[in-house]
Amino acid sequence: MILTLEQARATYPGARICEGAVICEGAVIGEGARIREGARIREGARIREGAVICKGAVICKGAVICKGARICEGARISEGAVIGEGAVIGEGAVIGEGAVICKGAVIGEGARIREGARIREGARIREGAVIYEGARICEGARISEGARIGKDRKGVTATLVIHGLGSTKNLTAYHCDDGLIINIGCMNGYKGHNLEETRKQITQKYTPDHSYLVALTLVEVWYNEL
Repeated sequence: MILTLEQARATYPGARICEGAVICEGAVIGEGARIREGARIREGARIREGAVICKGAVICKGAVICKGARICEGARISEGAVIGEGAVIGEGAVIGEGAVICKGAVIGEGARIREGARIREGARIREGAVIYEGARICEGARISEGARIGKDRKGVTATLVIHGLGSTKNLTAYHCDDGLIINIGCMNGYKGHNLEETRKQITQKYTPDHSYLVALTLVEVWYNEL
């Protein structure tokens, strides 16, 4: 059941609910929360004190938006996801089912955080990045624009993106629990291989002066200087 504006304001008198917002019965909205026009709050969602749900954002069933978090225009928080205190979810970003965005993390515009991923406190995921199912991004990590973190890649603490290579125009290196991992989309579907496996694949396909091998040398220097 969808509440009328009058019912919603009567049910949540301490919240600021704008005309055109859609609030389903059974949601919980805390004191001082702001629900903008066109936002959709599904049944069982929990919006804590001072959170801001911007125009057109969707908070799905059972999702939790913690105190002071901001869900920007057009973002979608899927079922059972948790957005931590003070976290910011950028315009058009999608947070998958059961994903956890911890306190103070920032998810950039259009980013995709897939099911069950966990973004730790204070991490920064930039515009258009994709974090796959089950990945774990550590406290304070910075993931660059357009980067892709492969499924089950854990403990990423540093990322290097080299643009303009191959058909995907993107080589990404990660410092993580698995060591140094390389992603080249056209070669491995962004799942990621270690440096040795990546070099082996490249040398089987390309000449020794190819830009991929030059990029791998740059990656090694970057990794060794971390």
